[in-house]
Order: sequence, then structure tokens, then C-alpha cells
Amino acid sequence: MAQTVQVETSEQVSDSGAIPTYELAESIDWPTFLDACDLRRDTMPRAWDEAPFTGNGEQGTLVYQLDNQTIRFDVGCSAAHDHRPWQEDDLSEKHVEVLNRGRHFIGHLELRLPADITSGTTRIELWNAQATGTIRSENGIVTWTAITHATEPVIHCELQADGALTDAEFVYVARPPKNPRAVRGKSERAEPHPDPVISKTDDGIELVVQNLIAGGQTAVAWTTRREAGRTRLWLSVQHSFPDGNASERVVDAVRTAVAADHESWINQHRTWWHNYYPQSFLSTGSEFWNSFYWIQQYKLACATRDKGWIIDNQGPWLQPTAWNATWWNLNAQLSHEGGYTANRRGTVSALRQKLHENQEHLIQNVAEPYRHDSAGLGRTSSGWDLVGHVGQPGGRPKMDPRIGAECANLLWALHNVDLEYRYWCDESIRDQTLFPLLKRAVNYYRHFLTRDENGVWHLPKTYSPEYRLAEDCTYDLDFLRWGSQRLLELAEEKGLSEDQEPLLPVWRDLADNLVQVQTNETGRAIGRDVWLTGGHRHWSHLMAIYPLRTITPESEEDRELIERSLQHWRSFGRGIAGYSYTASSCMASLLGDGDSALEFLEQLRPYLRPNTFYSEIGLPVMETPLHGATAIQEMMLQSHHGRLAIFPAVPSAWPSVQFGHLRGEGGYLVSGRMEDGKCRWVLIESTQGGSVDIALPEGTYQWCKNELPAKEFSADKLSKANTMKLESAKGDRYLFWPVGEPLPELR
Repeated sequence: MAQTVQVETSEQVSDSGAIPTYELAESIDWPTFLDACDLRRDTMPRAWDEAPFTGNGEQGTLVYQLDNQTIRFDVGCSAAHDHRPWQEDDLSEKHVEVLNRGRHFIGHLELRLPADITSGTTRIELWNAQATGTIRSENGIVTWTAITHATEPVIHCELQADGALTDAEFVYVARPPKNPRAVRGKSERAEPHPDPVISKTDDGIELVVQNLIAGGQTAVAWTTRREAGRTRLWLSVQHSFPDGNASERVVDAVRTAVAADHESWINQHRTWWHNYYPQSFLSTGSEFWNSFYWIQQYKLACATRDKGWIIDNQGPWLQPTAWNATWWNLNAQLSHEGGYTANRRGTVSALRQKLHENQEHLIQNVAEPYRHDSAGLGRTSSGWDLVGHVGQPGGRPKMDPRIGAECANLLWALHNVDLEYRYWCDESIRDQTLFPLLKRAVNYYRHFLTRDENGVWHLPKTYSPEYRLAEDCTYDLDFLRWGSQRLLELAEEKGLSEDQEPLLPVWRDLADNLVQVQTNETGRAIGRDVWLTGGHRHWSHLMAIYPLRTITPESEEDRELIERSLQHWRSFGRGIAGYSYTASSCMASLLGDGDSALEFLEQLRPYLRPNTFYSEIGLPVMETPLHGATAIQEMMLQSHHGRLAIFPAVPSAWPSVQFGHLRGEGGYLVSGRMEDGKCRWVLIESTQGGSVDIALPEGTYQWCKNELPAKEFSADKLSKANTMKLESAKGDRYLFWPVGEPLPELR
């Protein structure tokens, strides 16, 4: 239990009255601030990783030059999946269903120009959520704007063409609905889908329909209107399954958009985004990292929406890839992690919602003998229904030896669900999704655990992602220990007795008697007698440090273990990926070492593509830049175990930073400002009521709850022993600012 700092009334501040209000939408000049963060390029992008992008959580486009007279507008749809029966996959890809069950190609749009391109510019305008650009030829110019409408299933482009480029025209290029991984691996399906069917409606709407063998269809409809050198295009891409009505829906969507009052239709799009950004605010003071952070906030809402699609490895922007499904041993979890602290529930709820909707499929993922009480997620699954074989301790017959022993991924996904529950205090999450699935995920391990003569539980070989097999694998032990303890806590919250929940003694037994992780002079082990001896891009043996935070630096022993483990993991200088640096930054922030946190984050820069996308072996994946934004949040605010640490790891290179309405456990909204390395003010708002410990940067502060007069307390070094406990009712507001300074303006 944290010690409570003694608080005494100060005679220095005796004014009465309410503390200042903080309206985030009004306190920031959002158009001006975001204008400075826009992604601008003075040359024409030539590939997906340079292209400006738009999205609405399901549909999306990327814009880049193909050749001297062609601009490509990608047509993407996160819903477009193949639905061939998973049982019929030939399992040639490591016995996982990524050839029959993944995303499929759709086609793309081309802007064909009558003269050669000589130059051009592009921009992502964040505030209005649109991509814009200019295209020049020797004697002509095209200016264009593209959006993916925020609330309607339509991609819209408007262009003005003059001179030699006046006759520029759009052409849709249809593609067969092939699986990108199958194409890349030269394992195309024995029975291909039929070629697209191309037609035109009576009112001039172009229609391209992909009818899929297993039922359902993906359809694209588009049309243009030309007037006085201006061309407007509306395009919709949608997927339906098992129904074959996508073609009807896309035509209706295009007709509705064309018939709408254009100015009002555009304003609806902009209004959605203008309400989205002010859910929280963050400024590092660094031009580069500010732009990076806000492009990720834009990318989040382009890639997913409330109860929409999980951010898989591609988002709405499918490219030729080996990863056209959802990966669960890091990717999906990291992609969503920053939305919790950023107070953007609509960008994290999809992960929980898909798990909730597909609980029966998660049960089917485990082998038949365990389905009565277990569930799981394999390394990969279809993003449509989360179907995919799960590994099991000791290995699963016919599966790749490593993937067939990778088991803890559902527990990691449920840790994300738990964050949503903790941050928004929505008991329906706990009761309908978290608790029932956590029971099954923990139960799965019980079928394979063995007890030694000392009563200690052990695991057979499982796979530590990206490294090797090990008995008593640390990756699994960390999540199993967290899951068992969390079930006990949730059962207590729900007031369950042993009669109501017979598994309570089992969870206590696991929490008390699960084998401890081995450690030595290098830090934590990979598993029993398996040590880290080479480059390891994943931190699968350090999950207890981050993201679980079941080991924290509050005790000197644990701090030394974290430091030792982190230093050893990073000592090899090879086998590293971009997310290795973002995770290292988060762990350094946990230690309160802001300068090291920034040093690690800076090492992400070489991995970023010009448009802030990311790739491995030249193939796009989504998680790492999004997690880079999470790493920045960790420097500003940390929330775990009933404690809010405010400005816990701000780098010395960022002396003036500010954030507004970042969210913590218990539904607390936290805002604050530092100038010249000194904390100027902190505002904590309770949306739920409850108790929380707070830790501020070193200093002496005056503070008040709801109204003046102020009281005073001193904060020392960031540690568990130097926290102040706040007891709040819903709606309470707490303001802190330095002693001797006037009441701050919260701007």
C-alpha cells in the first residue's frame, strides 16, 4: 500500500472560488497546431511507403505515381476476406489457415494523364483528414483532394485539371480476388475465384463484383462528374458474407453520395474529425515528434473505428504481402495500445468487440478435447472471425514445431481488453468478455501443467515468440501468472464466493505455486535453463516488465532486475526490429529514465518510411509506428496498480511539454504542462469516482479540490513512497501548481 503524503493547510493561498475550467477543444488552436504537423512532400511519391493516405476504419486509399503518366489510388477494404473453410486449407504454410482465410486483392483506381509528369507535391492535411496534391507537366497542372468519408462508405476525389493535363481521366483496374500470401508463396489455391464481373448501371455507375467461391462478394462501384475542368469521383468498396449483396450496397452508397448536398456532405466528414482530435492533446515541443505523434493519431482513426475492424498487419491499405491476416503474438496488441491513454476508446474497442463476438470461434481454435472449458488464439487468425489453429503446450500435432507451441496470445489480447475495462470502468466488458474469456484462456494451460514433489506447477515446452522453445517458458508464465491473479481480483469485484465460482481455489493455487521465472546475472531467462544468448527482436521474456507491469521499479531488487534484463536484451546489437526500440523506450520510461527513453525512440527513425508507415523485409506492417506514439505517452503519464505517475520520464531534450485529457485507470483524465523543465500545473478530473495515488515531479505544490483555498504538499523523487492519495467522487477536479505562483491559466 502506498504511503500517504501529509497535507497541511497553507496560509500563502487563501483566495476562494472555483478552480479554472479546462475545455480541451477550446484551449488549443487545433487548425494551426495540426497544420504544423501535416505530412508534406515536395516530390511525387512513387510507392505505398511514401504515399499520403486516408481511411475511415474500413475503407482507405494511398496515392502515388506509377509511371510518367499514371497516378494510382489504392482501393482498400478491411472487411474483404476470403471465407473458404479453414478445414480445407492445405496447411502448406506452417499449418495455419492463412491461405484460405486471409484478406484478398481488390483492384485499384488510376488517374491517367495525357502528358508526362514533371513534378508534384503531396500533403496529408490532418485537421480536415484529407490528402491533397499537385501534379505538373510541362504545360499543365492538376490539383487534387481525396478523402475517405468519415461516416459514409465512400472514397471521394476532386481534381482540377488545366492546360496539357485537362483531359486527365480515372480508370478502374480490376483484379482477381487472390490471396497475397498465396501469390507471394506461389501457393495459389487449386480452385481460384472467378474473374471479376464488370458492368454499368443505367445511371452510369461503374460496377466491379468479385464473387467468392465460399459465398459472399466484394464489390466496387464508382462514378465521376465533370464540369468546367473539375472532376469529382465517388467510389465505394464493400464486402458481404454470407450474403451476396455487396454490389447493391456499393451502388446505393455512391448514388446517395452523388445526390447529397456536396458542401454539407464534406462538412459532415470534417465535423467527425474535428470532434475526434480534441479527445486528448499532447505536445513534446519537438517538431519531428509532434508531427509523428499526430500522424499516428490520424492513422489510428483511419485504420479502425468503434466496434469496427481490428487493426491487422495491413489496415485498410492491403499491399502485396505475406501478412494478410491478423497476427497475435505482438502486432494487434501493440497497434491498439496507444488508444487507451490517448482517451480514444473508438480506436481500441474493436479488439474487444471482435473477441466478444467470436468467443465460440476462440473455443473451436483449441483441439477438441479442451473445448469444454478452454479457448485460445494462435499466432494468426482471420480478422473476419478469428478462426485459426492454436498451439498447445508440448506442441500440437501437424503444426510447425514452434507455432504449434505458441500459446499465450489470447492472454495478451485479454490484457488489452482489461485496459479498456480499467480505463473506462465499463462492467459490461468485465462480465461479458473479460471474465469468461480469461477463465477459458487460463483453463487451457491447466490441461498441460504438472506439479512437482514440492507442489510447484510446471509447463512443458512452449514457444517464446521469435526466439526458441523452452520448458517453463517465461512468456507463458508471465501471462498465466497475470491471468490467474486477475481472475481472483475480478471475482472479488463481482463478489463471487467459492460456491458461485468453484475455480477460485484453483486460481489461488496457480497464483501461489506457479514456478518462478529463472534469473541470473544477465536478467530474466527465456525459460527453464534457456538463456538469451543472441539478438532477439521480441521481448517475449520481459512481458512482466512491459506491458504487464507485474514487475515494477518500486523495490530496489526489482529495479535492478529490470535494468539488468533490459541492458542484456539490448546488448547484442543485432536481430532488432523497430518495435524493439519502442518497447525499450517504454521500459526506460517505467524506470523514470526519460533521456534513455528518448534515445531508444530516436532509434526508431531509420525504420520509419517517409509517410510514417513501417516494413519488415520490404513488406508493410502497422504496429510499430503506432506503438511509437505509445512510447511518447509513457514519458508523460503512467497508470497502473492504482497509481498515476505524471511527467514520470520527460527527456531533458523536451523541457517544455504539455498534454490534455490523457486517461488513466479508474477513468481519471489528466492534463498538465511543463515549462523549462518545471511542472507548472496538473489537473486531474475524476469521471467515475474512487481512490488513486498520484506522483508528481519533485517540488512543492499547492493544490485544491474543486474550489480554493489551496493546500500544500511536497513531492520528492518519483517512487511509490512519495505519492498522495486522492479520494474522489464522480466529477471531482484536482489542480496542482507550484507554491508561490499565481493560479495558472489552463491553456
